[in-house]
Amino acid sequence: MKPLHLILLALMLYACSGENELAEVPPFEDRDISLEEKMKIAITEAYLAQIGLPDSTLQFLQSYYQSRSFKPRWINDSTLTKTGEALKKVCEKPYMIGIPEGRTIQSKTENFIQDEINITISLAQFVHDLENGLVNYETKKALSGGLISYSTFDNKITFNDQEDIRSQFLKFGPDDSTYRALGHGLIAMLDKYPLDTSTFEVKSIKYDSTVAVEKARVALVSKGYLEDGVLDSAGIADGLTKFQEHNGLKPDGVIGKYTSKALNESTYHKMERIILAMDKIRSRAQRPEKYIYINIPEYRLRYYVNDSLKSDHNIVVGKYENQTPELTSNLKRIVVYPYWNVPYSISSKEILPAVKRNTAYLEKHNYKVLKNGEEIDPYSVNWKSIRQNAFPYKVRQEPGARNSLGVVKFDFYNEHSVYFHDTPAKSLFGVDVRAYSHGCMRTQYPLKLARRVLEYDSLSPRRVNVMRPDSLDSLIDLGRDTSSVFNYHIKLIDPVPIFIEYQTVTRNEKDEMVVYIDIYGRDEEYLELLRQ
Repeated sequence: MKPLHLILLALMLYACSGENELAEVPPFEDRDISLEEKMKIAITEAYLAQIGLPDSTLQFLQSYYQSRSFKPRWINDSTLTKTGEALKKVCEKPYMIGIPEGRTIQSKTENFIQDEINITISLAQFVHDLENGLVNYETKKALSGGLISYSTFDNKITFNDQEDIRSQFLKFGPDDSTYRALGHGLIAMLDKYPLDTSTFEVKSIKYDSTVAVEKARVALVSKGYLEDGVLDSAGIADGLTKFQEHNGLKPDGVIGKYTSKALNESTYHKMERIILAMDKIRSRAQRPEKYIYINIPEYRLRYYVNDSLKSDHNIVVGKYENQTPELTSNLKRIVVYPYWNVPYSISSKEILPAVKRNTAYLEKHNYKVLKNGEEIDPYSVNWKSIRQNAFPYKVRQEPGARNSLGVVKFDFYNEHSVYFHDTPAKSLFGVDVRAYSHGCMRTQYPLKLARRVLEYDSLSPRRVNVMRPDSLDSLIDLGRDTSSVFNYHIKLIDPVPIFIEYQTVTRNEKDEMVVYIDIYGRDEEYLELLRQ
């Protein structure tokens, strides 16, 4: 009989030998088995949990790969296909296709099998989000993510590996020319300019021109608009001008209030605003045959018929303290030589102090004072005794060329009592950031717009006693010579839908993306929802 210590030694050696044999068994990803067999193992609940995918993805992956007899889609043998490689980059940086980073399902991708699974489940979510949107803008809540149907995956998700994979994701969004321009603009920006996360403290040159130029130079270098070695003023001005063009500002090379505000924003934050603008377009209902579209941060009004632009106008919108609201309504009438019923907030806060200084102010500006609907003599009022918070009168400005509404007003119902109109103050239409009104929208060349609206209204099949554009011109001419034409209402046969929106990123006439100043600071609330 062998000694006990020799038996124990033999047992230990055998045990260690067994452990080594088990340790040498390779993971299934590296075994010499078919890809189909590997995919069967990969879509088990235990494996998905191991790589960090939630249980909610299990049924999708199992159903999808079973329908393909477990044949993978994005890999060959032990490598990713060309399309798979491109898609992996998209999964790592989904913002390239308009999806926020925090929106994606994160999982480990340490080998090609895990890449296959991650790409498939990410695409199912990306396409769902691109089709359905990320935010409900009425309830102001983030929409929960989801996956498209596994049964439609192969037919719906196809790519051409000869084209930029990122731009191909635009087909999953709305069929909208602005949406496509933003998508292409986002890709171009990411390719050309570094995605800096730095914010800056550039101030207008009116405070200190030397400091402003140097800080602007640093910001432009960080954003990729200037080489670090460029120090001359001409070179800095060139970079600044290009930056201003991309941000909807006057390309004058001057560091003013709004140029400094744009420079202070990081490119990453700007990228987030582009994604937000794209998502707002996803949420839109289909536009009607005729409509008027007003974009507040762009300071533009456009009139469309059959998806064709018929009239395009600069506008002036409300100041930050008197913000123009977003709304939808219907233009029902055009008013020629309108009255201006001055809002209480303006009559009590602005007109009353002026009248206290000089009662003749009212006559100079063609104002009438009314009490219970009856006109009263302003010189009979002790204006100095009237308090701002207890103003007992209504003030109305009479029609005429000096009227604050000009010679034409476009009237539509809304709870904010705003409208768009002509104005005697024409100089502001040449300013790049046009936020100066009390909330209504002053419109450049309003008679051109009125003629266009009446022209297409006269084509209505329900036309009876139609007011034509030449009739409008006759009214305007008549009003110049006599006071008999005033506050004349032209009722439209077919009301024109109006959409007043707040899109800080849109496209220009060259189909190029432009990122405008968030003049009212409304984007941040929605960006927080996108980051959830």
